[in-house]
Amino acid sequence: MSVRANSGVSGMTRYEPRKLTEGFIQGLPLGAPFVVRDTKVTGLMVAVNKHSKSYKVQRDLWDGQRGQRTLVKTVRHTLGTTDELTLDQARTKAEDILRLIKRGVDPNAIQSEEQPAEGWTVDILFDEYAADMRKRECAERTVIDTLARRDRYLANWKHKPLSSLTRSMVRAKHVELSETKGKVTANHVMRDFRAAYNLALRVVDDPDLLPDNPVKAVTFNKERASNRVIMPDDLPDWWEKIQALPNPLRRAMHELGILSGLRPSSLVSLRREWVQLADHTIRIPKMKSGRRFDLPLSPPMIEVVKRALAMGDVLYPGSPWLFPTRSTKDGRSIICTQVWREKTLPSETGHILRHTYRTIAQRINLDKIEARLLLDHTVPGIDGVYIHEAALFDRLLVAQGRMSVAMADLLVPKSIK
Repeated sequence: MSVRANSGVSGMTRYEPRKLTEGFIQGLPLGAPFVVRDTKVTGLMVAVNKHSKSYKVQRDLWDGQRGQRTLVKTVRHTLGTTDELTLDQARTKAEDILRLIKRGVDPNAIQSEEQPAEGWTVDILFDEYAADMRKRECAERTVIDTLARRDRYLANWKHKPLSSLTRSMVRAKHVELSETKGKVTANHVMRDFRAAYNLALRVVDDPDLLPDNPVKAVTFNKERASNRVIMPDDLPDWWEKIQALPNPLRRAMHELGILSGLRPSSLVSLRREWVQLADHTIRIPKMKSGRRFDLPLSPPMIEVVKRALAMGDVLYPGSPWLFPTRSTKDGRSIICTQVWREKTLPSETGHILRHTYRTIAQRINLDKIEARLLLDHTVPGIDGVYIHEAALFDRLLVAQGRMSVAMADLLVPKSIK
């Protein structure tokens, strides 16, 4: 339980450290600056001021060997605002930064310029790569997934110096992962490692101290193209299965997924405040591409969103998410949905809906540029330089309407028109 008291000196509101929750953070009042420290991840705090709330990390930075260390300074590092990061994302990001500080690295002083090659381990390599990805404003989910693959599949390499990794070792690791974790996973891990190693070769003081990228020796597994779709003749059966799901919010989530073609990670993290029904859009501040995206809403999509909003008011009052759920960790905290596939329909939910959407767009001869913009895909060539989707929103809204009509005819004729 948090204890709130007045300092009696500055008049500043103070809170005792507590296990932070999304609901608690949302309820913190803006005004005189104060912080609330998290007891789950020591060093993480939410800082509130007159205009915003943000996640920060604070920890002492020490220098020297154990028993002879001297305090350099206390580091406070800003992770991002509460609008940019969920609490789970902030905790994961905080743990990455705290590991850097524990090793004697000041995250505020990390530069992508020259750094010494000596002492680089696989663990440090991926930490530096994660920092570089965040500097390039890659999606936080991508960063988290990359570090998770390191921890899961390269755990016995984490403390190995990069200079000790030979081509034969890397090839053997790829073979091992292919046999034990699957060919796609093995390829993914090696692509992560290759990209991170290439960063090291670019930023170290003397790249000659590092061997050439050992992933060059890997023969990647052949992967089946990820072009699976739900065939048009199977869509009515798919619709019946979705309507039979016991959770009404998940039903609505999958309906909006196939009607919008949104990436699953974007779909589950939609916030209620982004919904602008009067303007027929959901304004997403930042997509995987790093750009803002205004999702055009057709009349059937608006009905799905209204239904989700109404159900959220009843089931999760006060939640900021369009598709909220309860955390499996404590059973009480309300968070955005983390799982976008159904256990009963694993191959018919998730990213396959995005492929299906694009296939239907091609089936009805939707303009190729409009189809790309509706999916937040980059328009290739010179068109991508000169075309601005914001100026085409009215046309995209019409195109979205065509897509919904086509989907309705294929799913259940006239039922969602």
